[in-house]
Amino acid sequence: MAKLSDRYSAEFVVARLRDAGIVARITGPVEPAWTTGSPTRVMPVEVRVTEDRAAEARAILDEAQAE
Repeated sequence: MAKLSDRYSAEFVVARLRDAGIVARITGPVEPAWTTGSPTRVMPVEVRVTEDRAAEARAILDEAQAE
């Protein structure tokens, strides 16, 4: 599971993982970031993958962050 501060970042992560053949989905609050008092600032948007692909997904995200 990855925790991100906004839906747009989460969508990018999901797309990156899906390009690598990993099924990913967004969970948690997904209200628009422009809303006053948006819960995403307190409760991050989460991207989840199946447990058997978690290590592979983490490696892909770590590699993307290093770029």
